[in-house]
Amino acid sequence: MLRVLFCGLVVGWWLSPFCGAAQTIQFQQLSVEDGLSHNHVTAIVKDKRGFLWFGTPAGLNRYDGHEIKVFRHAASQARSIADNDILGLFPGPGEQLWVKTKLGINIYDDSREQFIRNGDSVLQSLGLPVAEVLDIRRSTQGKCWFLQIGGLVSCYDEQRGTVSSYAAPETGVPVTGIALDRSGRAWAVDQKGTVRQLESDAPAAYQLPNDGVDYEEGADFRLFMDRNGHPWVYAFNFSKGVYWWLEKQAPPVHLTTESAGMKLSNPIVFGMAEDPDGNIWIATDHGGLNVVNPRSRRVSYLLHDEYNDRTVSQNSIMSLYCDREGIMWAGTFKRGISYYHPSQVQFALYQRRRGTGEMVLPFDDINQFVEDRHGNVWIGSNGGGLIYFDRQANRFIPYRHNPDDPNSIGSDVIVSLYMDRDDVLWVGTYHGGLNRFDGKRFVRYMHDPLDPASIPDNSVWEICEDSQGRFWVGTLRAGLATFDRKTGRFTRLGFGNQGFTRSAYLSAITEDHSGRVWFGTASGIELLMPDGSFKLFSYRDGKAGALSNDHVNGIIEDHRHRIWVATRDGLNLYDATNDTFRVFRMEDGLSDNTVMAVVEDKEGTIWVSTARGISAMREVVGTPGQWRFWNYDRRDGLQGNAFNEDAASLLSTGELFFGGPSGFNSIDPARIQSPPSSLAVPVLTDLQLLNRSMEASQWLDHGRLKFTHDQNVLGFVVASLYFLNKDRASFRYKLEGFDADWVAMDRRTRKATFTNLDPGDYRFQVMVSEDGENWSKPYTLATFSISPPIWKTGWAYAAYVLVLVTGILTVRHIERIREKTRFALQRERQEARSMLDSVLKQKAFLEQANKKKLEVFPSEKPVTSADELFLRKVLDTVEQHLGQSDFSVEELARAMNVSRVALYKRMLTITGHTPSEFIRNIRLRRAGQLLEQSGLTVAEIAYEVGFGNPKQFSKYFKQLYGVVPSAYRK
Repeated sequence: MLRVLFCGLVVGWWLSPFCGAAQTIQFQQLSVEDGLSHNHVTAIVKDKRGFLWFGTPAGLNRYDGHEIKVFRHAASQARSIADNDILGLFPGPGEQLWVKTKLGINIYDDSREQFIRNGDSVLQSLGLPVAEVLDIRRSTQGKCWFLQIGGLVSCYDEQRGTVSSYAAPETGVPVTGIALDRSGRAWAVDQKGTVRQLESDAPAAYQLPNDGVDYEEGADFRLFMDRNGHPWVYAFNFSKGVYWWLEKQAPPVHLTTESAGMKLSNPIVFGMAEDPDGNIWIATDHGGLNVVNPRSRRVSYLLHDEYNDRTVSQNSIMSLYCDREGIMWAGTFKRGISYYHPSQVQFALYQRRRGTGEMVLPFDDINQFVEDRHGNVWIGSNGGGLIYFDRQANRFIPYRHNPDDPNSIGSDVIVSLYMDRDDVLWVGTYHGGLNRFDGKRFVRYMHDPLDPASIPDNSVWEICEDSQGRFWVGTLRAGLATFDRKTGRFTRLGFGNQGFTRSAYLSAITEDHSGRVWFGTASGIELLMPDGSFKLFSYRDGKAGALSNDHVNGIIEDHRHRIWVATRDGLNLYDATNDTFRVFRMEDGLSDNTVMAVVEDKEGTIWVSTARGISAMREVVGTPGQWRFWNYDRRDGLQGNAFNEDAASLLSTGELFFGGPSGFNSIDPARIQSPPSSLAVPVLTDLQLLNRSMEASQWLDHGRLKFTHDQNVLGFVVASLYFLNKDRASFRYKLEGFDADWVAMDRRTRKATFTNLDPGDYRFQVMVSEDGENWSKPYTLATFSISPPIWKTGWAYAAYVLVLVTGILTVRHIERIREKTRFALQRERQEARSMLDSVLKQKAFLEQANKKKLEVFPSEKPVTSADELFLRKVLDTVEQHLGQSDFSVEELARAMNVSRVALYKRMLTITGHTPSEFIRNIRLRRAGQLLEQSGLTVAEIAYEVGFGNPKQFSKYFKQLYGVVPSAYRK
């Protein structure tokens, strides 16, 4: 419902001269500081995807609820917009965006984020006249009505692909405006202001009176059709006001600055729109927004206030548009865009603004409220005295301290207010004592050090009258006292170890339904029982169920007799069954842990003001102990995020008043509206490859995207297309193929970045929430695949398998050869040892026979056991170095630990061969074995047995065996 109050001030600023009214409508703003290309906004429209488009003289702007993207002409880009001066925006055939520029029509290609500049060719392809387009109106049935220069009216039927033309019925009187009614029927207005239904042969249904306008002036009449099918006509940029027909063939209601009854603030009109409640909004030049209620026949005026940034940003409104979600967008001449929805800013705000007189809140910093029996409210300020808010007359009456008047209020700093059972107002002040107001003058009760029956302290923080008639007075520094209103005497109760309360500071006094009195202090709670005994509740570190903090800011009892305690660290709910407290903090849903005040509304909802906004909490029906929270802050119209201690009150009307440093809010819980459901839809606005944005034409509407293995750093930037309190939109994302669970996205950047992605298929999904609790369904914003590098493709892996198999077979072949070689070497060693044994035996035989020389190892001397051991060691050493071509006699001598000469003599003595001959013979015998048992070539065998030169090997081999190696193998 459009919440506009007529003929009375509700929000602290005056809308004269048209009526003494105030508004609860509060706007949000967009300007060049938010990214607009220019503050002069000529046209507004929302496209089929949900983007908002704003036309300006300096480019076309697209708004996604978070950021503004500007499309400008670029001489080097043939697909950029033709000109930056935007004159109109229209949804055209296929719901494409048609953009009217100074250089003609451009059609936006949303699949590439590019523009088709040749609008004439598009018109020709559709069968439409090739002429300047003035306006386009598209019905939900897919019919597009074109108004072109000269009054040409054509209808393009998207389903049939046909065009119908409609000629002006009166020659020389062209059509100047077209509009669609709620049923999709087309209407036109001509230069005389006559309104006709197109596609109908009926005579003109609505005509201006003959004295209405001289059509020869060239009045550019525009047409608007409301939901009831009533036409509204205005002359664009002419001082003609608005004509409104309620019946056919009847004179219209003329709204202008001089009309009787309904008046406009300015007769020059630039646009009209209808809100979801049927109110007609009129954009005027220097007259702000005029809102007509057709039912009540009343007009309200939404004007700019330079001291209030929640009013319309300027009074010259150039464009007006109500989108399908009911958000009203107003484009101004020099101050950007103001937009409004009933659910976005819901709380009436009272602040000190420009102007004087009783209709202005005289002071902003508000501490206390109390309602009288007439429904008016006494307001205690923090420096501006006592203020009486006469709600019937919509005026504020201040009462200030006057040092020269003993009958004035004792101080301008009001810290407590109380209306007793006799409707007497009691005022507690800071350093001004306790004050009683009889309607004409204030009676002060001040501290007198010489009078023990005087008030103990001049700073009175709490006042309460209980069911027994006791009048309690709590002070800032001197504890508690009771006051006898008949005698005017105080009974001081003291504080500390011997006093009535432990703390000298009393911050809350409340009596519950059973007659117990709760005293909130800076040292916890002291509960006075009906029998006079006390219970003490205080904070205890680590103890479950203890009070969350000793500094108490407020105590109330709700309609279910539950006690709520506001503290500097959480909200406490008392459990009487075991004398414990349940604590609610930010992790439970509160907007902040510092709770300044607590109050219950008439529906049982608990409201708390904090250092960072207001929270409302309600127990979930059917689930005792489970609470749901709603948090509000300055974006909802609050005076600020921080509120003052104990500055909250429930009025008889059901309204809640909350005070803070910058004024106070009136909250009517019954009128709070939730945002329209399912508004938020996530969209992908930017795709970044290797931290650089890709051209939109490279990824928009391309289905599955393909990237190479080295293009594995991707960033996705999303938006919600949620325009109401956009800062509250939350996102979760999941990259299927990479993430196992949903991941929270940073609200500020709205970007998800993935690095070092493995080759594979992926799907990027996003959910969005308007409140952080209720989430949309998952939306797939991108599907893509990353191809593997060439060395990880299927062909590569097949090659790897082939190489592996070949390698395995080769290794097996080499191993078989090596096994044969090892076997042959072992056999050679055995043969060498056998040869040695044979030599030794033969030597012994020759020594006995003493006749012949040993054939292989001739020697005249006997072989001793020491020679045998020496020869075996020589043989082992040679075998160990058989494959080393550089193994020399010197190395053998060192291995035997003898000199070369000694080795030579001894070897010659034992074997009859020099050491070099002995080594060569062992190598040649091994070569013979390899020739017989292996498949190695002659050269390979030569190297295997230690010959560095195959030719030399062949020479010595022939000397020993009588044939060359190749012949020996055969």
